[in-house]
Amino acid sequence: MVLSQVLIQEERDRKIIKKKYNGFNSYKWILSPLFQLFYPFAALSKSRLERELEFLNSNNDIKKPKVYSFDLSNKELNREYVDGKVDYCEGSKLGKLFSDIHKEGYSLGDSKLDNFICNSEGAYIIDSEQAIKTNKERYRYWDVSLLILSAAYYNYSNKSGFKGFLDGFSKEYKYWQDYQKKAIKGVYSLLFIFMPVQHIPSLKSALYKVNPN
Repeated sequence: MVLSQVLIQEERDRKIIKKKYNGFNSYKWILSPLFQLFYPFAALSKSRLERELEFLNSNNDIKKPKVYSFDLSNKELNREYVDGKVDYCEGSKLGKLFSDIHKEGYSLGDSKLDNFICNSEGAYIIDSEQAIKTNKERYRYWDVSLLILSAAYYNYSNKSGFKGFLDGFSKEYKYWQDYQKKAIKGVYSLLFIFMPVQHIPSLKSALYKVNPN
């Protein structure tokens, strides 16, 4: 099922991303109420648009696209096109981005790899329709766990690729030591039930490794 329809359009001398938020009956998270145990996912298209607008318009240093215009009644948003590598980001670049996001008090909810893009300037988030401002640390731990699980499946047959991702992320994510202490506790740790067995040794090594400051 499709959450949102995204089109790239040329307008004058620039590219624009035109995003249309689909309705309730197409929303993937509604299929599993269990997800609400992990994170307060929004189902309604208007709620998802409002969350993304608030996040993208926030005044901070998080690498994110600029909003050009939006239409709440039609659930549409026009935003900046960010050029870069869509399918995969280095762990180190995402570690820096997640540090900025979590430092500003935001959690993403839907933090899988294909919601980010990388270029020479670093990693950008390109899908933030589940982002919320919150002081609950467990939502940030969920973000990290889901990202790690996503990277594991992207590198399903590449053990060294997954290990390299973890090494880079853990070195650059400023809250990694806090995450390590609680990564195997609470509901966010249940995600690792789905960890590919070949990547479990790398995950354990990362979680128990002491990184020098």
